[in-house]
Amino acid sequence: MQIGTCRVNSLEDERYTYSTQESLLNSALAQWAFESLQNCETSVLPDGCCDIIVRQHTNRDSTWFVSDLSHSAYRVSTSAGIRMRGVRLYPGVQIRHAEINSWLYGRNPADLFESDQLDEFCVRSENLSSALECIASGMPSVLAVAKELGISLRTLERCVKSGTGESPYYWFSLARARRAGRSLEKTGGLSVAAFEAGFADQSHMTREMRKWFKCTPAQLKIDKHLLGILAEPGYG
Repeated sequence: MQIGTCRVNSLEDERYTYSTQESLLNSALAQWAFESLQNCETSVLPDGCCDIIVRQHTNRDSTWFVSDLSHSAYRVSTSAGIRMRGVRLYPGVQIRHAEINSWLYGRNPADLFESDQLDEFCVRSENLSSALECIASGMPSVLAVAKELGISLRTLERCVKSGTGESPYYWFSLARARRAGRSLEKTGGLSVAAFEAGFADQSHMTREMRKWFKCTPAQLKIDKHLLGILAEPGYG
């Protein structure tokens, strides 16, 4: 796996170690590594990305799987000694599962991270990527996105739904919530953050934050750990 030398994030405490690095793959945003030093739980926030993950069990063979798009924050429990490595794909990238399984026949799944062939197992549609980028750009509505792209709302809905399994409204809402969350440390107040992110008002932002991140903007603003997760590469 080719990766950049830029360290995006690194965390180490008594429970686990975690780090991410920029990826040079055309289909991936980042590569990350996690090791549980003791039985623990970690938070996962929706980022609009699917990850190809290899999980190494203590004294057992490695297994691989693909994470699902999430609609809300959740917790992951891990036992001491568990190691995981992952590649965070660009939003909308489709994975050729059968081809990966065929290539991995007789190999250790960890070989995926030593190969430059992973791009061959991933499909990135130019039209879909353009649509998702426009949705995340801060446009005031999904309808405005369709007009900016020069297509009908129905065409945009069909393109995004067929390519990701989610509607443009899912992506619009997620990008806005993530954008607002990342701005909390920089803005003077929650009402300013709500306005700049395009919410109707502060109460609207609070409802969306609760839906996506299971916390209020005020709680998120003082939680350095969650803010660090939001700062990692992802959608929006």
